[in-house]
Amino acid sequence: MKNKLLILGTFISLSLGSCTGDFENINTSDSNFSNAQLEQDFNHVKGPIKKMERSMYILVADDWQGDIQFNLSADIFSGYMATQHDFAGNSNNSTYALTDGWNQAEWVQKYQNEMVYAYNLEKLTKDKYPQFYAWSLILKVYAMHKTTDYYGPIVYSGFGNPDGSTPYDSQQAVYNQFFAELKTATDILNAKVASGTTTFFPDANDKTDGTTAKGNIVKWIKFANSLRLRLAMRISNIDPAKAKTEGEAALTGYGVISSNDDNMLYLADHPVATFSGPWADIAAGGAITSIMNGYNDPRRAMFFKTAKNGTFQGIRMGSLVNDEYRFSKADQFSIIGPIVENGMIPWFCAAESHFLKSEGALKGWNVGGTSQSFYESGITTSFAQLSTSGVAAYLSDDVSMPANFSDPLNAANNIAAQNLVTVKWSDAVSNEVKLQKIITQKWIAGFPDGQEAWADTRRTGYPKLFLPVNNYSAGKIPVGTFVKRLNFPVNEKTSNPMGYAKGLQLLGGPDTGGTKLWWDTGINKF
Repeated sequence: MKNKLLILGTFISLSLGSCTGDFENINTSDSNFSNAQLEQDFNHVKGPIKKMERSMYILVADDWQGDIQFNLSADIFSGYMATQHDFAGNSNNSTYALTDGWNQAEWVQKYQNEMVYAYNLEKLTKDKYPQFYAWSLILKVYAMHKTTDYYGPIVYSGFGNPDGSTPYDSQQAVYNQFFAELKTATDILNAKVASGTTTFFPDANDKTDGTTAKGNIVKWIKFANSLRLRLAMRISNIDPAKAKTEGEAALTGYGVISSNDDNMLYLADHPVATFSGPWADIAAGGAITSIMNGYNDPRRAMFFKTAKNGTFQGIRMGSLVNDEYRFSKADQFSIIGPIVENGMIPWFCAAESHFLKSEGALKGWNVGGTSQSFYESGITTSFAQLSTSGVAAYLSDDVSMPANFSDPLNAANNIAAQNLVTVKWSDAVSNEVKLQKIITQKWIAGFPDGQEAWADTRRTGYPKLFLPVNNYSAGKIPVGTFVKRLNFPVNEKTSNPMGYAKGLQLLGGPDTGGTKLWWDTGINKF
């Protein structure tokens, strides 16, 4: 892995620069076809669209970068996963010694791919082919909301400035632009559907769209609305009024993804299947196995493979692991299982919409139902998505609690259960406890999307996770607290010093993992 880190550092220094470059030539065809000929079958937009979709996750074909982009950062911080590999002598993200070589992967991937191709697609399509411009906006927002939720302020509105400047935007400004772009996209696409156009390409069997939407415009409208609802909820503690306006607007028209038939999935093998299995870099997290074991949650079998003793056994974040965890006794821990072996990567699934509506109802939004009804339909939808039985008994369980965590190799890592709520809904408890139940079940249903789960745990404080056994941040992430963000890429300090300085100012705190993002208020509002 040390060689991998050296390679990554070299790659970044040579290729990223300050988020600018000769964008217009990146997609130039080296064929002999003229632009007019390429446009006949929309071939000038198919390549960039495909690239934007494929680049949301760094896939196994692109080797180890996906491991550091997701598994060794957000997936660990969310409580979903843990590393059994003693990278850098256990001084890595798992122990809050944030590793620059890892933490730049998200930034590099999104700017070199998503933002560059979105920039080019805007030039190619905004005036002449607005439906493709709308498509690119949805893809851009989906990609970059994950990036800003990693770092905070980012380069967004000024990306591709003709003067070469690369200013950072505040996270609030970025979110405002997200909402505006999603509205623009849905307005354009709604008009297309109203005029009788239901697919992006005349050939309904066109393979450009690599998702389960398959070029269906209505499904992309639902995806855009679902993102709008997700982002509205993200800002609900910092700007409740705007959150309510945006959230309720997302539910109008075609609305959000509410049925598993409309789940937005990318049709590719999920890379974590390789990183967890053959590579033995990542395993089940102690937090999620503790919670699901206590609930005797039947969905565990879809998430994890059983350990040698037949149980679902995770590793606690921040444990000092060694080769026993990875090799000689690795079969004592659960690796990531069937859900990531079915050839699809989840982008947004119906269960999340139900939980978002449940939380919206708790906050007084007009969502078309009660908090309880959407809480229970969210769980039911998750069970159905995973073809798992037993949902009625699960919903009525008012006894089971998350289990205590124990480590079969080191009792020093053991800890009592933290997230002490049952599954069954109760109107008698406080809104705070109701929220804890909602987010706990949303968190379970959202596996393996650690980026979204980490955002929710930061925003709400739920589910209550285990603090890392060891905190090697040297005080940058105070002991007794959780990591709040990733550091800005070190390359930005040298290649974009003015932008970096502005980003730091907008962040409002030191460039460390202990500084909260704009929407992370620490207080839940109802």
